[in-house]
Amino acid sequence: MKKFKFDHQAKAWDRFQAFHATNGGMVEFDTGEVMVKSYIQQYDRRMYDDYGIQLVATTDKECPQLYLDKECTEPVKKAWITHHGMQELAIDHEQNVAVVLKGRQHQNKPMYLGSHVHHALAYWSGAERLPVPMGMIKVQTPNPEYKKIVSPILINEVIPAIVAIYKMQQKKQTYQATGKYIAKETWLDSSSQEIVADICTASDWQLRSDLQQIVWNGFEYPRTTTKVDYLYTKGER
Repeated sequence: MKKFKFDHQAKAWDRFQAFHATNGGMVEFDTGEVMVKSYIQQYDRRMYDDYGIQLVATTDKECPQLYLDKECTEPVKKAWITHHGMQELAIDHEQNVAVVLKGRQHQNKPMYLGSHVHHALAYWSGAERLPVPMGMIKVQTPNPEYKKIVSPILINEVIPAIVAIYKMQQKKQTYQATGKYIAKETWLDSSSQEIVADICTASDWQLRSDLQQIVWNGFEYPRTTTKVDYLYTKGER
């Protein structure tokens, strides 16, 4: 975070029992601390030049290219951080790091923070310091080896078998076939017969829904989920 001049003209006390001033989605303190307030809305997601901090969702076009390493040699694809929903981040363009915005309900939130920043979604103890991670960013990478081995079995053997079973139960459609059926990691060493048997272990109602989901939408391949405190940027700003 950059050094900033505290706004004494707009300062207040009551809400946090500390002198502070609110700037959109950010709250600054006369101590030099800055936090992201406990709830931000879409219009709060923008660049805050006073601090060199950007609030952004991973689905926003303004989200910069992120990397797994400080040297910025391992780019993170957008699909890896938007899988099954966006994440909201704070990008510190002075330190070239990103942290996730998380509330106090998350167990890994530091407990040593003062009561005035207890509800922070992201927190900086001062200028030219790294933000304190309040939670962890999810990076969900595909497993190309799994897809290479299992995909031919699912496409050429499992789906035809499922279609046949589904046709025998068509009169019992559930009309709830949303999304793809998530393939299991344990199928890596399974035959098509074992995979079909595993799918068919579901209860009658669930099985009808699962069969329809597979026939209509196919399979989604499992991903490896890694959780990190920081992602990194090249510092283009």
